[in-house]
Amino acid sequence: MTDLKEDAKRIYLETLRGTEPDRLIRDQTSLINNRLSFGGNSIDIGRFDEVVLIGMGKASLRMGAAVESFLGNRIRRGLLVTDRRSNARVRSEVLVAGHPLPDAQSLVAGKKISDILSTCDSRSVIIFLISGGGSALVELPSLPAISLEDLRATNEILTRCGAAIREINIVRKSFSLIKGGGLGVMAADSTKVGLFLSDVNRGDIRSIASNPLLPEEIHPGELSEILDRYDLRSELPQSVLTAIEEYGSAGKKASGSNPMTLLLADNSSAMTAAAACAKSLAFEVEVAEDLVEGKYQAVADRLIDRLLRLRTEFPGQRVCLVSGGEVACQVRGSGIGGRNQEFVLYSAARLASLGVEDAVVLSCGTDGIDGNSNAAGAVLDAKSVTEAARRISDASTFISNNDSHSFFKSTGGLVITGPSGNNIRDLRLFMAR
Repeated sequence: MTDLKEDAKRIYLETLRGTEPDRLIRDQTSLINNRLSFGGNSIDIGRFDEVVLIGMGKASLRMGAAVESFLGNRIRRGLLVTDRRSNARVRSEVLVAGHPLPDAQSLVAGKKISDILSTCDSRSVIIFLISGGGSALVELPSLPAISLEDLRATNEILTRCGAAIREINIVRKSFSLIKGGGLGVMAADSTKVGLFLSDVNRGDIRSIASNPLLPEEIHPGELSEILDRYDLRSELPQSVLTAIEEYGSAGKKASGSNPMTLLLADNSSAMTAAAACAKSLAFEVEVAEDLVEGKYQAVADRLIDRLLRLRTEFPGQRVCLVSGGEVACQVRGSGIGGRNQEFVLYSAARLASLGVEDAVVLSCGTDGIDGNSNAAGAVLDAKSVTEAARRISDASTFISNNDSHSFFKSTGGLVITGPSGNNIRDLRLFMAR
């Protein structure tokens, strides 16, 4: 299985290289004299008094460095909020804030961005760089009574309850002055440009960083259904529930002038890049574009069925099933790991139980981070699961405690890249002879 494992890691790494934020911006934007063109939009930035740069998300430093490289001194002010420093060199101010849980710097970032936007007017053009992770990195609660501890508790409850990212973001938007179009309202008098990297479903641009920029209206009834579905009324802090109730009674509609936007890449970009790399390595390739969300066990089972069909359709050939998205992994135990590592362990164990040992599974985050571990994800073959059951313990023991990382530390298979400075969801590969 060594060659399949190495091929899987190669495909993942090539996908990261092919979707680097700076490359995407160079390929999709241009500046001729003072005319900035992107995604069918064009704007003469020379007619404005200032260009302001605001970035929020895991990719904001890489995106900010790319924009600064061609706009240069035209940018008068800039603030980039990220989850950790990288080697990207920027002139803009950088704030490192908390993720996946907000911290004190997240509140500082929200206040600083609000203050900057309050000084912008019709002679300002603001370029927003928005990527996944911004929901935790930047926050300004709608009620002063919502403390940092309440925010952290709320985010932890939401990320552990098993809700899909869109459902989580609907709740987040209901008690925030930033999310749900809040920054767009603050910058209503200015010309706005939004460059996006998506870590959510295709076409769902308003879920990226909980939509700080675009006009939006959410129906209170949908919010109430989510609260009931995951029993959140009994879990969330009282201050947050009070803010949600105020939202529910009034409804929330963020308005303001529409920004000019460009979606630089989303998860389909990663899947396309991975499929092209797999084909170049002589795999028969299928892309499962429909399996992007859901409980990870159900998604894994359906992908395994497709892998087995591929093996039958292409006898004697190497096959690769490419998938992506973000599966739901409910946290019940106290172990170390993340949804990607647990997905891989479950999938390989399931293949082993079916007697399919000549198969490999990889699942990794394009941000280089998986859960509370230092890994991006993992790669594993079914045979190793069987051997590990004899040597250390059955895979189900680790899965029940959400401790997949400990399994891989014992057996090998961790994929560790460090933070990539990107965030376009997860990449999953099922490969077999």
